[in-house]
Amino acid sequence: MFKKGSMAVSTLVAAALFASSFATPAGAEDFGIKNSLFEKKKEQVLSVHQQLLEEGQIASAASSSVQATVAQSPTVTFTNEIDGYNYHEYLFDTKGGTFTVVPTHSALEEVDYFIYNVTTEEVFEPSEGEKYDLPAGTYYLTVLGYSEQPVNYQYQLSGPLTFIPDTDLPEINVTKPMQHDHRLPKGSSSKQLVEGTSDGLELFLQVNNKPDILPGGPFSKQVELHKGDNDLLFITENASSNKTWSFYNMTLPGTSRIGGKDRYEVSANVSKTLASYGYDSGTIFISRGDVFADALAGGPLASLETAPVMLTRTDSLTQEVKNQILAQHPYRAVILGGTGSVSTSVEAQLKQLGVRQIERIGGKDRYEVSAKIANELVPYTETDTAYIASGEVFADALSASSVAGIEGAPILLVRKDYVPDSVKTFIKNNPNIKNFVIVGGTATVTEKVSTQLKQLRSGATLDRLAGKDRYEVAVNVAKYGMDTLGMDLSTLVFARGDVFSDALSGSPLAADQWAPILLTRTDRVEDKVNTLLTEHHGETDHIFILGGTGSISTNTESQLSKHIQ
Repeated sequence: MFKKGSMAVSTLVAAALFASSFATPAGAEDFGIKNSLFEKKKEQVLSVHQQLLEEGQIASAASSSVQATVAQSPTVTFTNEIDGYNYHEYLFDTKGGTFTVVPTHSALEEVDYFIYNVTTEEVFEPSEGEKYDLPAGTYYLTVLGYSEQPVNYQYQLSGPLTFIPDTDLPEINVTKPMQHDHRLPKGSSSKQLVEGTSDGLELFLQVNNKPDILPGGPFSKQVELHKGDNDLLFITENASSNKTWSFYNMTLPGTSRIGGKDRYEVSANVSKTLASYGYDSGTIFISRGDVFADALAGGPLASLETAPVMLTRTDSLTQEVKNQILAQHPYRAVILGGTGSVSTSVEAQLKQLGVRQIERIGGKDRYEVSAKIANELVPYTETDTAYIASGEVFADALSASSVAGIEGAPILLVRKDYVPDSVKTFIKNNPNIKNFVIVGGTATVTEKVSTQLKQLRSGATLDRLAGKDRYEVAVNVAKYGMDTLGMDLSTLVFARGDVFSDALSGSPLAADQWAPILLTRTDRVEDKVNTLLTEHHGETDHIFILGGTGSISTNTESQLSKHIQ
């Protein structure tokens, strides 16, 4: 049974609950994509299970399961129907031995399963075919769906069971919201009722990473939503500890301003916003706030680490950033830039705030820092692409930071007319980088750089995302992301285009939301941006605005809001 207030789902996984819980995206039938989705679903189950285990909420087999001792290896059949919005978990126990799992349903591509130990959370792989060598212990057979519509499944489990497991599942019937993906009308209240029934012992309800425990039976709970997507997770459990999970998303259309009195407070508030989405791995990135290069080059690595980027003065953290660090209590900080950018006194302040592990990615200049960040990134993402942007003007690197973060690709900074030696060395040492995307026109990165890149990597593909100005470049980067990465305009991040101060910490937010970063003037939306939004009118649900009204005015916010239907 669940204990009220005891369960806080792992924030690292909670941030991705809905990105990987639902059905396989259209056109994503590729085996690699499905395998990645399977791994993410598996991570979710284990993460939530770990929290239950730590709080003593996993009932023992002896006390919770159907007790019927067996003397041989019977075959038990688990059958039901499932879609991409649900998980099913069946508990069984053994004194050890070889088990066989045979799927006898036809929808083999739409359903999958895995087996893990309740106590250790070890996931067991088949030794051959569908045979599993399981030590003595209690296990879950967890069934995952991928399709939009329910499909039938049937798994036959054979092996030396301690007792006959229960094959029934508890049911959840959610009546509000009525659909798994539910978009509220624009202007709706942030307070919404969630209603339905469950026949489990209790119901675990999590809304935007905030858990609650409700009694079994009919339920009616008022929940607080934020603008944009809101993730709802329901889990119910029967007396045999079998579980049904069900995922819902409620979209509240509108704009969200992340402001502050200065760039440092804005970065703290971006971190706070990310944390509300469950985006917190225990790591933070720290970067100097009065120069742009290190923070923007570090955005993709921060996204990989599920870490926010917080800004600092060279010699001291501001009180607002300190307060957010105390609220978030990270164990690890990665400082971007050398001690000339972020001094050792900032390291000392971080330690005083309880940060136990401090790392630094430095270099003699911004170009070497970008190359060293890339060296940390590419071994994990195995990307074949690098984004190339000017190290002398911020706008193009900012526009690239969202797509680079989503793709797990580095942003390499270059001079206007040449590739710095440190960046050349990175490219030479990473032959897997075969595609270069230059962001910005020839006024910021000339064709001389293109020539050098081709010389550094024979046969490389080279693209340029340009425009008559930084606003059009950002639009073209967004279109590139839509064409190549499956991004859309459902969520957007807007930053002021003529100063970088508020935008530096926005890269992880944009990547987390799969949102393009678009640029605007303080007092009006640029024509090219308006044209893009008009062409896709009705597709946008949520717009983040980085900075206070001095950066992006209320009039500009009103113009943007009109593009939300």
